[in-house]
Formats: sequence, structure tokens, C-alpha cells
Amino acid sequence: MHILMTNDDGVEAKGLRDLADYLAKRHRVTVIAPAMEQSAKSHALTIDNPIHMKKIFTDRDALKIYSLTGTPTDCAKFALSYYLMEDMPDLFISGINHGYNLGSDAIYSGTIGAAMEGLFYGIPSLALSVEKYNANHVSTLFPFIETFITKFFLEHDYKGLLNVNIPYNGPYDWSRVRIASQGYQKYVNIIDHRIDTRGRNYFWVAGTVVKDFSEEDSDVYYSRNDMITVVPLTWAQEDIQGKKILKEIIKYP
Repeated sequence: MHILMTNDDGVEAKGLRDLADYLAKRHRVTVIAPAMEQSAKSHALTIDNPIHMKKIFTDRDALKIYSLTGTPTDCAKFALSYYLMEDMPDLFISGINHGYNLGSDAIYSGTIGAAMEGLFYGIPSLALSVEKYNANHVSTLFPFIETFITKFFLEHDYKGLLNVNIPYNGPYDWSRVRIASQGYQKYVNIIDHRIDTRGRNYFWVAGTVVKDFSEEDSDVYYSRNDMITVVPLTWAQEDIQGKKILKEIIKYP
């Protein structure tokens, strides 16, 4: 199987590089990932600046790694509409992200934005995040991830996009997997105003979850209970209920 990988933590991120190396033992892996961290870039594209590509040396024929001076979605689009057009991947993995991408955070996530681009091209896609990452996951978590890929994307030929969030601690097995709905968290946004050494204003943007509106079958709920969550996602953002209300307002047939 040919696997394309990217992330939003940058091409040097430990999780991405370790997983790519692990999967390249049994699959052909192409990594095209941002040169710098691109967290919270959502589905952003670079359209006003040139993009540069750099090949990174590996000693494995089955593993090719490239950095791209763009967003995660730039990496996906570059790969699928240009660089790999003659060698399209069978699976697209965005991750491993260092930190959860749960509930409404999916709107902001560069990890999920890139995976959504894969879906646009008809490539089965996996947005993969872990609560925290460490090198021990190579032996404890990665075998489960490969089994997960085999079960969903090879044995059952799943064609969509799955957003998977995994707790820090094992064991990693199917008894902890929950097919979930997408939750919703409300944040208090924090704009941290500072002044630099030249007297100029600058700001840091942050936020803290203050309320969780998630149902008991949501990814947020299950993650709080130390479960592995799987949420099928799609690009469609249509509000079906809202459309019914609007048709009533204008008496549309």
C-alpha cells in the first residue's frame, strides 16, 4: 500500500517521523509536510506567496520525505494534484498530531483540514491525534494503528475520512474504541496584550474551555473517559434543519 502522510506540527515532529518510519517497514510511504509548525491553520491555502519544496534524506527506499513551505492543506493539494498524480496514494494520514483534535476544535485543526483535502480527491483519509506523544508509542501504540488501518481501509475498504483521537496511556485495543458523534466545547478566548522592547503592541491568542455541550456519545465525552474515539467526517456543512426553517419562511415548495 502507498501511504501519503502530512501533519500540522511540522516535518520534524517526532510523531510524524516515527510513524512514517514504522509504516515504511511494510508499506511505501511518502511524507510531504510543512517546513514549520502550522497548527490551527484549518483548511488554509497559500495563494499570495511561492511555495518551496525540499527533499529530506532517508536511508529507506520505501520512505521518501519532503518539506513544503506551506500549510498542511498546501501539502495535501501539492501531493494529490501535482507531485503524486502518476503515483496516487491508497491512504492519506494526517498526523500523528501532538494533542487532541476533538469536537468543534475540528474547525480550526490543520490536521483535519489536510485530511479533508484528501477526501476532496477521493482518497481514504485518516486524521490521527494522540493526547500526548512519546517514543514508547512506537512499540505500544503503532501496532494498534496499523491494525486499525488494516481493518477499516483494507479489509472493509472504507472510502471516507475518520477523525481518530487516542489517549496517552494504553493499553491500545478494540475494547476501548468508540464510534462517536462530534462534540462541542465553548471557549473563553484570551487575548494577551504585550509590549515589545521597542514599545510596539503585540498579542498572543489563546483560549480555555469553559463549557462542554457534548452528548454522552460524543468524542469529547468518550475522551474524558479515556476511550479511543472515531468520528466519520465529511466536507458538507449544510444545515438541514435550517433549510427546512427557511423553506417554511418563504413557503418554498
